[in-house]
Amino acid sequence: MEQEPNYDNDILLKPATGTALAVASGLSFFFLCMILPLVGPAGSREPHASMNKVAFLGVLLVTLALAALSAFSKMKRRKIDASPLPFFSFGLCAVCLLTLVILLFDGFAI
Repeated sequence: MEQEPNYDNDILLKPATGTALAVASGLSFFFLCMILPLVGPAGSREPHASMNKVAFLGVLLVTLALAALSAFSKMKRRKIDASPLPFFSFGLCAVCLLTLVILLFDGFAI
C-alpha cells in the first residue's frame, strides 16, 4: 500500500495551495482585463490618469505575485510527487511581465 506524502510542515507544499493560488491568479487576471480601459486611450486622457495607472499597476502586481506563488508552490510540490509542470502559472507570469513592460512604456495609452 502506497503512503501519501506528508505536507504538514509547509503550507506551500499542500496540493490544494498551488491550485487555489492558480485559480486566484486567474480570477485576478480576469479582473485586470476588465480594468484595462483605465490605462487605455480613454483613461489616459483624464485628469486622474496617474491614479488610474497606479490602480492598474497595483492589480497587475497582485496578479503577478499570485501567479509567481502558484508556480513556486507547484514546482516545490513537483520535486516531491512528480506533478506536471505548471504551464498556466508560467504563462500567466509571462503575460503579466509583458503587461508590466507595456504599462511602464505607456504602450496602452496610444
